Amino acid sequence: MKKSILFCMFSAVALSLCGCLNPHLGSMGASQMIVAHQPRLAVNGDTSSVAVSVDAYGGAKMMGRNIKDGFTGGAAAALNYRPFGFATPFYLEAALGGKGGIASLDCTEGGKCNDGYNDWLATKKGKKKYSFWNLQERLSMGADFDFGPVILGLGAGVQIFEGGGDFDDIRDKLSKNNLAENDDEGYGVELYSSARIGARLGQNGVIMLESGFMWLRTLNLALMLNYYHPSGFHGGVFAAEKVGYGVSFGKTFSF
Repeated sequence: MKKSILFCMFSAVALSLCGCLNPHLGSMGASQMIVAHQPRLAVNGDTSSVAVSVDAYGGAKMMGRNIKDGFTGGAAAALNYRPFGFATPFYLEAALGGKGGIASLDCTEGGKCNDGYNDWLATKKGKKKYSFWNLQERLSMGADFDFGPVILGLGAGVQIFEGGGDFDDIRDKLSKNNLAENDDEGYGVELYSSARIGARLGQNGVIMLESGFMWLRTLNLALMLNYYHPSGFHGGVFAAEKVGYGVSFGKTFSF
């Protein structure tokens, strides 16, 4: 019995060292939504308890688990509601978005990329960029606390995604040929959390740095730096896995 256990352990180590394991490939929808979280622009109650934000964005230089050289474009709309009145730090948020783009496959897991997968990457199909599209929905809750001119916020929730395209088709083919492992079937649910810090600029609005964390088999990270003008217009820059480095802009409507 002990010999069998030792044999299994040594076999697993040997497989890991020789690079015979399969790399993991996931849907492009299993990524951060580029959504501007509208802060309260004033602490004294000048901000409505209901706000709707619409955003458009574009990202390039994509990075992520076994992907590279991608471009993404998309749009999102978010409803932000403060259930206990406009002065409360607590909020509920619902967001809906869609995105599309192209990306090529890569090996970023080192020892988990088997020889067959690496050989396929060297072919014409392995170097090709594949198109994708995705729909994303997010439900979250949290709070934004004011400490003088400083804003500290936390949020958590779930994000749902579904989509398709040539990217998912090639993932399926690689999985059927036992060259790679799929983390999802083109749809799924992820856990989401965020943390942010901002500063009020008097009559000139708010600037805010937000970090996002998502989990589906692996941790997915994003950073967003946004400026919110009192008129409702906002914009910023971001760096997010499976989205890339990019810019976003939009408008918030308060009710």
